Amino acid sequence: MIEKKQDIIGFTGLGVSVVGVIASVALNNPLLASIPLTIGVGCNLASRKQFNDTLVEAYNTQQQTINELMNKLEVNHGELTEKLTNNQTDLANRVEKLQLSMQDNLAKQKQDINSEIKRLELQHQDLNNIVSNIKEVETFSQELRSQPDSADFFYQRGLSYEKLGNYHGAIEDYTEAIKKNSSLAKAYHKRGVLYLDDGAKQKAVDDLRKAALLYFEQGDIESYHQAREMSRNIHELRTDSNGNVSEMVVGTKLFGE
Repeated sequence: MIEKKQDIIGFTGLGVSVVGVIASVALNNPLLASIPLTIGVGCNLASRKQFNDTLVEAYNTQQQTINELMNKLEVNHGELTEKLTNNQTDLANRVEKLQLSMQDNLAKQKQDINSEIKRLELQHQDLNNIVSNIKEVETFSQELRSQPDSADFFYQRGLSYEKLGNYHGAIEDYTEAIKKNSSLAKAYHKRGVLYLDDGAKQKAVDDLRKAALLYFEQGDIESYHQAREMSRNIHELRTDSNGNVSEMVVGTKLFGE
């Protein structure tokens, strides 16, 4: 549209110049030719100036548009950079949390595995102990076949029965050991403890008292104190003639105190 306006002005100037030339020729007057020519030149100059002004205005408009686009680009670039940074930070945090979670899970699994290994090791040790105790029982039983009067073999087999949890068999063997050797203090001591666990408190007190006296006579003072203190700490409930229940310590005066 701008170019069309410029063309009209230019063509107008050109047309005026041509008309002036024709008029000067027709009228044989050179001055007539110079006036239209001046007008034509003026029109051309006006056309060029208008064209230049239009170009400058178009250039300024395009430059403003470019500047606006650059500003938008910078803003978009800043927002994109911020989002990218936030995403990177968020991703890094998630990766770190995942790593920590995996480390915790691995540590827990390792701990569980170690605990299970220890449990199996203890179970294996218990089985080995059971097998060993069973073998001991068999060994002492064989020895007793050839030496039925050995108090020590009865006592040792009683220990093996006790380790196996066969307290009844242990009490029987401790009893046989005492029959074979009435001075075997440790047999009284062991049987007294099993009587106590079985709830037979009076039998326990009697055996512990006998064990303490034998230990004292044999000079085993440490074992004497152990059996003595145990007998003094055994309690039982007694009911008096009025029906009142009172707690007394059996064995408090067993040793003259």
